[in-house]
Amino acid sequence: MQYASKHRKSTLLASAALLALTLCACNHNDESDNSSTSSSSPSKSSSVATTSKTQVYPVVQVVKKSLDAQLSLPGNLEAYQDVPLHAKVEGYISWIGVDRGSIVKKGERLITITAPEVDAKVKEAYSKVSAADASYKQALSAEEGMIAKKVEAKAKLDADQLTFSRLQQARDNFSGAIAQNEVDMAGKTVEADSARVTSIDSEIQAAKNLVTSELNNKDAMRSLYESVKVMKSYLTIDAPFDGVITERNVHEGSIVAIESNRTGTPMLRIQQTDILRLVVAVPEAAVSGIHIGDKIRFTVPAFLGKTFAGEVARPGYALDSTTRTMPVELNVYNQNRELEPGMFATVQWVITRPYETLFLPRTAVATDLKSTFIVRVRDGEAERVAVQQGEQMGNLVEVIGNIKAGDECVLKATDEIKNGSKISTKIASGQEIESAGQHTSAGGE
Repeated sequence: MQYASKHRKSTLLASAALLALTLCACNHNDESDNSSTSSSSPSKSSSVATTSKTQVYPVVQVVKKSLDAQLSLPGNLEAYQDVPLHAKVEGYISWIGVDRGSIVKKGERLITITAPEVDAKVKEAYSKVSAADASYKQALSAEEGMIAKKVEAKAKLDADQLTFSRLQQARDNFSGAIAQNEVDMAGKTVEADSARVTSIDSEIQAAKNLVTSELNNKDAMRSLYESVKVMKSYLTIDAPFDGVITERNVHEGSIVAIESNRTGTPMLRIQQTDILRLVVAVPEAAVSGIHIGDKIRFTVPAFLGKTFAGEVARPGYALDSTTRTMPVELNVYNQNRELEPGMFATVQWVITRPYETLFLPRTAVATDLKSTFIVRVRDGEAERVAVQQGEQMGNLVEVIGNIKAGDECVLKATDEIKNGSKISTKIASGQEIESAGQHTSAGGE
């Protein structure tokens, strides 16, 4: 029994030892296989790396174009005419026929002012004109009387001279026929007649001077009367043009006074709104393409989605030295009165140049801490060229620098492309250019 037990133990130990040897052999084969696999991986990786392709950069050509772009500018709508109506004479308002919002026609009566003092001045001035006119007529009549007297005196002088001449002839031809005394008396009569004619000439000149004086006085009184009549016309306030009343600050019975500087509150304010002025401050870089008559589009917040148009009418022709902008006025025809003075407008200002400039896609221009540049490619070699950017036109941008039309530049410029490095290129497709532009617009680099 003991011998059989010992024999079974020996058999079990031998079986366990054989199993252990078998497991070890399996593990060794597994490790050998893993090791073989692991040692073959670097060789595979190295093979892939050596077969990877060199990067090819899409390129575009510099093009020459005429700039035709739009720039959003703020503008302000103003009334074409804007007139505050003040009183020119003192008085009180006896009638007012309009209110805020009233649409009026040129010449339409708006306000009547009553001023008794003005009426009295008109009557007084008229009486002075009548008196001056009577004095003038009297002086004129006196002058005419003097002229008649001169005619009479001249006729008498001529007659007496004829008598004197005949007496002299009779005395000389017929001795003793005519007494010398008669001849002397006739000569004295001629002298008296001549002196009277001279005296009347002096009186006529004095009469003419009086007539001139009275005429000047009459004209002065007439001017005074007309000025007072004009002052009376100020008692009626009429519309100076077709428009709308946008402000009213008086009522019937209100006392009005003359303001020397006209800076106080007006009685009424009238604005012409069937035509508006759109005032735009145009930057210096955009003034070269301004032409009178050009149609410019704009929008206002009050009419979302609707576009209006104005016509360039009055360029300022001078820049503000502070803002470096030029004020330009556009006429906006507003017969339906949709738009109102004071509205804010966003103007789509058209920028043009009278000559062609160079353009590249916006992605072809990059900026770093040193400069703005493009990457030009010549004979497979990258060349970094400093440029200056101008206006944008869609996905294109003006570039100014040591470049010319036809130069090939990397579509997506980056400072990772070193100056002088050898690169492979291909002509960029339309899809690549469009994709690059969309990526840039979305905020990509």
